[in-house]
Amino acid sequence: MKRIFKSLLSLFILLQGISNFAQTNTQLRRGKVLKEKPTTVFLIGIDGLSVDGLTKANTPTMDMFVKKGASSLKARGVMPTSSGPNWGSMLLGAGPEQHGITSNGWRVNDYSIEATIKDGDGFFPSVFDMIKKEDSNAKLGVFHEWGTIRDLFNTKVLHHIEKTGEMNESLDKAFAYFKKERPKFVFVHLDAVDGAGHKFGHGSAEYYQEIGRIDNALGSFYEKLNALNKEEGTSVNILVTSDHGGVGTSHGGSTMEEIIIPWILVGPNVKRGHSIEQPINTYDTPATILRLLDADRHIPIQWTGKPVLEAIKN
Repeated sequence: MKRIFKSLLSLFILLQGISNFAQTNTQLRRGKVLKEKPTTVFLIGIDGLSVDGLTKANTPTMDMFVKKGASSLKARGVMPTSSGPNWGSMLLGAGPEQHGITSNGWRVNDYSIEATIKDGDGFFPSVFDMIKKEDSNAKLGVFHEWGTIRDLFNTKVLHHIEKTGEMNESLDKAFAYFKKERPKFVFVHLDAVDGAGHKFGHGSAEYYQEIGRIDNALGSFYEKLNALNKEEGTSVNILVTSDHGGVGTSHGGSTMEEIIIPWILVGPNVKRGHSIEQPINTYDTPATILRLLDADRHIPIQWTGKPVLEAIKN
């Protein structure tokens, strides 16, 4: 009898240990506890910004973000290296195989590959949907220069969406929106670099100059955010990335120059001066945003993206 009791006790202790390990492992994998409280997240998407462009252009602001935050110059977009599939993947947490956006001409009722899951309006679940699932009162904003952006996801969950004309207008309006509304998440799409790539060519002087102009505008935006933080105690995490690079005056092909993109994260929840070693795909961006907002329990099973935990303090 004693032998049976000891065996049962040993089995109970073993199972308890396994249970505790599983819980701890899940917390570590998902990053359950943020070192700092969750803050607003800005996703700044610079259309057509290549790694070559970032490293060769005059970019003191983004260089500062690299020094103050966590970054990778080896992140990857998806195939094809067109804007629609890549912006879609960046906001929808999965690749074209799942969300079905395979070209710039994709529309919710005009597609070749059906999404693996759809809402009542036919859209694949986006990062905006998942933030709303965590907080039904969350304010979410989008300022975009390429009109097709708004066709890639269900905009009904947004508090504000606006098509803007150029970089200064986009960033000024995004800051004004943040100052007034204190949103949980804001996506800003900037298109000028892609335009320069198509007109003058990737690697051209004009292309690098346009990157420098956006970096300057981003610097002014960051200064205003810092001033507001000192005045009112606001705090933000900023993620700067791109949809694709380019070759000559085009993109959409199958080259490293087109698929490799920069990925830079800076803010109070982010490791400082950290070069990210883990592989990053553009569809990891939404899951990372949810982690920064302490909402990653809502990552849908249909997403293939995962949080870039290596970049985050936890």
